[in-house]
Amino acid sequence: MALLRLPLGAVRTPALAVSAFVVATAIVVAVAAPWLGLPDPDAMAAMPYQSPNAQHWFGTDNFGRDVLSRIVWGTRLALIVAVVSSLASSILGIVLGSISGYFGGWVDGVMSRTFDVFLLIPTFFLVLLIVALFGQGLQYTMVAIALTTWPRSARIMRSQVLSLKSRVYVQAALAAGASHGWVLSRHVVPNGLAPIVTDGTILMGFAILTEAGLSFLGLGDQNAVSWGRMIFEGQRQLRIAPWLSIFPGLALLLLVASLNLLGDGLNQAMNPQLRRQSIRAKGKPPVDLGPPKAEDAGAPILDVRGLKMEYRLPKGAIRAVDGVDFQLPRGGSLGVVGESGCGKSSLGAALLQVMAPNAAYTAGDVSVAGRPILKDGQVVRAGGRDAVMDVRWTRVSIIFQSAMNALNPVLTVRQQLVEAYRLHRPAEDEAAAVARIEDLFDLIGIPRRRMTAYPHELSGGMRQRVMIALSLLHEPDLVIADEPTTALDVLIQDQILGEIDALRRRLGLALILISHDMGAVAETCDRVAVMYAGEIVEIAPTHVIFGDPRHPYTRALMGGLPTVTGPKRPLETLAGEPFTPTGDIVGCRFAPRCAMATDRCRAEAPAPTAVSADHLARCHYALEREAVSA
Repeated sequence: MALLRLPLGAVRTPALAVSAFVVATAIVVAVAAPWLGLPDPDAMAAMPYQSPNAQHWFGTDNFGRDVLSRIVWGTRLALIVAVVSSLASSILGIVLGSISGYFGGWVDGVMSRTFDVFLLIPTFFLVLLIVALFGQGLQYTMVAIALTTWPRSARIMRSQVLSLKSRVYVQAALAAGASHGWVLSRHVVPNGLAPIVTDGTILMGFAILTEAGLSFLGLGDQNAVSWGRMIFEGQRQLRIAPWLSIFPGLALLLLVASLNLLGDGLNQAMNPQLRRQSIRAKGKPPVDLGPPKAEDAGAPILDVRGLKMEYRLPKGAIRAVDGVDFQLPRGGSLGVVGESGCGKSSLGAALLQVMAPNAAYTAGDVSVAGRPILKDGQVVRAGGRDAVMDVRWTRVSIIFQSAMNALNPVLTVRQQLVEAYRLHRPAEDEAAAVARIEDLFDLIGIPRRRMTAYPHELSGGMRQRVMIALSLLHEPDLVIADEPTTALDVLIQDQILGEIDALRRRLGLALILISHDMGAVAETCDRVAVMYAGEIVEIAPTHVIFGDPRHPYTRALMGGLPTVTGPKRPLETLAGEPFTPTGDIVGCRFAPRCAMATDRCRAEAPAPTAVSADHLARCHYALEREAVSA
């Protein structure tokens, strides 16, 4: 039932809704054909060559048969061929593809080569051969279509099984004593059916076209009403009775196109990632500020004022970054901390304008070294292109949180770094790029021989070092490190963070470190910004945040940190779920989880309060230390 609920919930898209309506109408018409009161499709009771009129809506053919009746009965035949052929093809493909992918080895080798052989043979010609050898009955047509299209389903199922069979829940079922057949049928195949279901609708359209083509050539069932045969008979009378070919041709085009659109829609409905990517947020139009502005040597390397960015979804928008303000001096370092979903990574993406397709700015200004790249939520253009292109990766770079996903698996490390180097310096040759990469590898501690390795041949720590080298390739002034130690063990995390801090101090870099790890931020950053629900709720020098936090959320994060020097104490936990900033927001966003919340907190949103010249806290009671620490 879950497989059915997903597509039905996605019928909001116009193309899918129209295609689903056309297919549903065709099914109803085909099933109800005997009871629609239409003339017998084979009865030659009317005058031939009647143009469309009140009695015969689609006219009559050269034998006096009602064209509308024949199209309706042709719909019945088309859907029977489509359903039976695609179902038989899909079942055969599922069985053989799952066996091939699950057992691997010589079984997979033999079966994969078999799939390839069938895929190399032109499908329609193979269908022609089968029908010519075994007969022109409808059953032979359906068998021929199924036997020529199953490798497509088999390849899809094989790829699904190859991915699924290594999942933990599959290994757990085997460890529990389940047989391979049981695991395959209960745990692997059901989870790989979604693309088969969506591909089945495309196979249905192909089956309809194939049957129509066979009938057009005279190789279809001679006793059945087929759209292909109607088109063939009508093409002889195109000048005197064009409707004989036009109406069945339109019916064929409409049903096949609808099935293909329905397949695309089902694929999108069953895949949440595709649904999200299909939403394209339309933000404010770019603003052209004329020639590029000269750099201001006295300006901070990054100046962010009132930055707002939201993700637009079918049911509303999530304000992932909502009114963020901060300045980062040259050579300074800022740690951004908070729970998952608080907006940390979204802030990093918004600063470099590398957001998801459904994200859009709504307000805010961002300047790099005094040069604006965002003005009032509008992307700044200068000199005919986006201003951010002049600073991205050359002045500001980013270390992504998953090195394995950020590196291309089919290119060596050397190829990827050389490409990134010459992208911004096209006048320099490959030798200059390699020399720069070798210097960086020496600086970071990667053996030069590892340049020829592929990403999967490197350890997690080594891949992360490659990402650091990539971020330093063009000697930027600012590096944004977005969870640079994700999925690494504690020792490697400490090494990577130590190397980042040492490089920052040695090269005079500014750094924004986005992390869950308060300890890592304490060792690496001069200032800390605590984010919650898209807002910076507290920002101050690191020693102030750790020594005198004034926001209850900051204190809750501190309470969850173990200590190795002080007295033992139970670690604090934060009840409730993180606040999702959507719709109209009333009061403090942390109030539902705050033990010190008052009626004022629930009714009035707090403004940033200046605790000191360099310490801001978004809390009504930030100046009342006893209230915050109660």
